[in-house]
Amino acid sequence: MAKSSGSKASRLAAEERMLEQQREEIMRRTQELEQKLKVLPTVIEAQEEQRRALAKRRAAAAGRAISPYTLGGGGRRTRARGTQTPSRQRYAAQVKTMALLIALAIIFTLLWRVVPAS
Repeated sequence: MAKSSGSKASRLAAEERMLEQQREEIMRRTQELEQKLKVLPTVIEAQEEQRRALAKRRAAAAGRAISPYTLGGGGRRTRARGTQTPSRQRYAAQVKTMALLIALAIIFTLLWRVVPAS
């Protein structure tokens, strides 16, 4: 069976409309990307500036310990006498715990002796 040329023309028209829509979509997307491409260098520069500012703040917070202008004096910094290291704190907590357990054992032993055996 031969198809009529009218349906072929309508199919071609539909394909043309579809292709035209795709072309418009591509053009719109191209324009969006070009706009982003124009803005991108300023965004990158702003991010770099923020990164530099953050690095500068961190360096200032670190103080003279990492300053490139210090003359020697490197090595380990001594701790202040008032601060304790975590291992010292842990040891102190263990000593307190043992002392409390010994005191509790003594109390139970004294109560055990006082309570009459029934």
